[in-house]
Amino acid sequence: MISIVAKVAELLVVPIKRQIGYVIDCNTNIQNLKNEVQKLTCAKTRVIHSIEEAISKGEEIEVDVENWLGSVDGVIEGGCGVVGDESSKKCFMGLCPDLKIRYRLGKAAKEELTVVVDLQEKGKFDRVSYRAAPSGIGPVKDYEAFESRNSVLNDIVDALKDGDVNMVGVYGMGGVGKTTLVNKVAEQVKEGRLFDKVVLALVSHTPDIRRIQGEIADGLGLKLDAETDKGRASQLCRGLKKVTTVLVILDDIWKELKLEDVGIPSGSDHEGCKILMTSRNKNILSREMGANRNFQIQILPVREAWNFFEKMVGVTVKNPSVQLVAAEVAKRCAGLPILLATVARALKNEDLYAWKEALTQLTRFDKDDIDKTAYSCLELSYKALRDDEIKSLFLLCGQILTYDALISDLLKYAIGLDLFKGRSTSEEARNRLHTLVDELKASCLLLEGDKDGSVKMHDVVHSFAISVALRDHHVLIVADEFKEWPTNDVLQQYTAISLPFRKIPDLPAILECPNLNSFLLLSTDPSLQIPENFFREMKELKVLDLTGVNLSPLPSSLQFLENLQTLCLDFCVLEDISIVGELKKLKVLSLMGSDIVCLPREIGKLTRLLLLDLSNCERLEVISPNVLSSLTRLEELYMGNSFLKWEAEGPSSERNSACLSELKLLANLITLDMQITDADHMPKDLFLCFQKLERFRIFIGDGWDWSVKYATSRTLKLKLNTVIQLEERVNTLLKITEELHLQELNGVKSILNDLDEEGFCQLKDLHVQNCPGVQYIINSMRMGPRTAFLNLDSLFLENLDNLEKICHGQLMAESLGNLRILKVESCHRLKNLFSVSIARRVVRLEEITIIDCKIMEEVVAEESENDTADGEPIEFTQLRRLTLQCLPQFTSFHSNRRQKLLASDVRSKEIVAGNELGTSMSLFNTKVWFAFF
Repeated sequence: MISIVAKVAELLVVPIKRQIGYVIDCNTNIQNLKNEVQKLTCAKTRVIHSIEEAISKGEEIEVDVENWLGSVDGVIEGGCGVVGDESSKKCFMGLCPDLKIRYRLGKAAKEELTVVVDLQEKGKFDRVSYRAAPSGIGPVKDYEAFESRNSVLNDIVDALKDGDVNMVGVYGMGGVGKTTLVNKVAEQVKEGRLFDKVVLALVSHTPDIRRIQGEIADGLGLKLDAETDKGRASQLCRGLKKVTTVLVILDDIWKELKLEDVGIPSGSDHEGCKILMTSRNKNILSREMGANRNFQIQILPVREAWNFFEKMVGVTVKNPSVQLVAAEVAKRCAGLPILLATVARALKNEDLYAWKEALTQLTRFDKDDIDKTAYSCLELSYKALRDDEIKSLFLLCGQILTYDALISDLLKYAIGLDLFKGRSTSEEARNRLHTLVDELKASCLLLEGDKDGSVKMHDVVHSFAISVALRDHHVLIVADEFKEWPTNDVLQQYTAISLPFRKIPDLPAILECPNLNSFLLLSTDPSLQIPENFFREMKELKVLDLTGVNLSPLPSSLQFLENLQTLCLDFCVLEDISIVGELKKLKVLSLMGSDIVCLPREIGKLTRLLLLDLSNCERLEVISPNVLSSLTRLEELYMGNSFLKWEAEGPSSERNSACLSELKLLANLITLDMQITDADHMPKDLFLCFQKLERFRIFIGDGWDWSVKYATSRTLKLKLNTVIQLEERVNTLLKITEELHLQELNGVKSILNDLDEEGFCQLKDLHVQNCPGVQYIINSMRMGPRTAFLNLDSLFLENLDNLEKICHGQLMAESLGNLRILKVESCHRLKNLFSVSIARRVVRLEEITIIDCKIMEEVVAEESENDTADGEPIEFTQLRRLTLQCLPQFTSFHSNRRQKLLASDVRSKEIVAGNELGTSMSLFNTKVWFAFF
């Protein structure tokens, strides 16, 4: 009985006690809520900063982070609402407490406090982003929507939607357009959100498991760090299983690929993982890979092929005398889009006799023999190339373009082979190379690569190039398994050998190739050894590339290569390379990424050297004195992320390494990548000597990141103690720089006035950070109105504590006229971005970002009566993105209601504004118009 009474008392007393507590603890609850709301606001700001940093690195934001950020605003608003009602908790003119209000506020504060604290806990993220997945799958360029293939495309998508189908195959002959079609499928299923992830990997005739794993992992944003293929397969399988629905595209399968060896789950192992494959052989897909559904890509019907061909050739086929022959030529292209395009471009604008000659060549083969027809079509395009130079370049591409190849590598080889006759300098060779690469692309014989500055070949074209190189020039290119070396009598015929990342048998003691011009051995096998006398019988060799080989020590037979002009020892293990100094005809020496500590004095004997690449040689500590100054013909010097220990000026006999004055003797330099950590070691006239400099990445000061992608070919980064150092040492460079980064620069108040009074006419990108003395970017009050920043594309201003205005005073009409991107962050004395007059100049702005500027009030401000006199509208017709965050004093985009501001055609609808704007006023006044389409 007593226990029952006690229980009843408990049930009655506890709730009453709690209710009274809301009244008694009202002030405490509200104060606690205030504190926790402030903490949550700070947490939100930190997360926003982390997101901004991640976005700048090209990373994707985690979904739970975005969801959390979306919840925070409402919770902060609710908490602020409770705290804001605190003033109403007294009655009778505030002289006595209103118990009812205190109870309501105390209870609301207690309940809101629980929500705020819970959200704080959920906001403690280990990370806010993940590496963006460079799957290479995006909008398919120049996609031709052939009517005959639309139904196949739709059928493939429908099959992928079918729950009973997990593997789909697409087959057809080479050049018929399988890869293009599956890329279009990928584009459609991504747009339709049919899968959470879509990834693609090229399998090819000789599958490389590690590369296939890497391409899929890249598409997932996953890093594989296991040593063995099996370990990487386990990591990849776990990564794929974490994705609810994923489409894996395996392109160009020639034989069975064991999915478990790659790490791809299938069937019941992961029902959300579907696989789309392409092959030239249906049986490979159905019997060996187990595809549930297969779709054939047929050659184009005659009418469709003609329409496409006619479109590619243009007005030439309108000529009645050409039309009949052209129709027959198109027919002989066997309905293959790649061949139709290739032949069409070869014959564009040609006369009738050229068309008849083409038809004669194409009719040599049986009309049913499509493979021969394909090769004959490519032979036609090859022969249509205008001279031996471009043909030689095409065949060189065939030797190295197993996948993507950098144009910079092509240049090294082309210089060594004397490919471009009469071009004695690297700059002339570079210009010629780019011209011919563009011609090969226009002929559909070469494609834009997936990486910047790279090119690639369609597999049909690549096979053709190999066949021609073997047939006409005795070139050995290992595109498949390489089980044994040819006999000596065969080897002696070869003019080139290319072994790009292939497993090869043990190298012979001596490779007897007296006619060999180039030998390319690109290896991933750390156990591969080069025999001591391997090069003894290669005396005509001009190009040698031993990328990725352990060359510790170098084989002594290297000294017999007396005609060698290009030597690439990239990513090699190296020790003493003194013997390289005996190769007196060398024009190109590349040691990129190699494990080398010292560049010996013997390298100074290479007086014909045009290009020296020491980039990413992170262990390079010593460059022997007078080596660099001896290379007087040098045009290209790459030392990015490499040698830093420049010694102070002094006699070479007293120095152990190079000093910067040695560079002053390199009067022919066109390209220079380097870093100088101590500006005091720089001779005052260093850069005055480089009158021919066309491309450079020069970083002065500590802490610069070489891995960042740079938008232009002339980049200068500066951390200098005083503006005097800048004027004395780099003033010449400033006038030709296209991308300029300034950090911790003392003594500068106005960027334009103090650094380049001529107006930075060539500058395209300007980054100014952590420069406390900067008050203005442009101060025309001091120098009068002038033309400035004519070509500036982007402007980034960050942590400029004393920046008062971007532009102080008036500018000439053309100034800032090309500015597209403007970002301002943590500039706490900046009240606005532009005056009305300046705003009328920046009409091409596409992105405006303003973050964490404590007294920022508006974007556009009036500074004089002239700003409102004419009433003309301010037009931001190109604006695509506007971001405003952490701006407590912000009132509006432009406060004057007498002005009209137009920002039409904002296609992306990206306007981001945080609650920290701290104003109840409308962001845009009634005369501001944003029209979204």
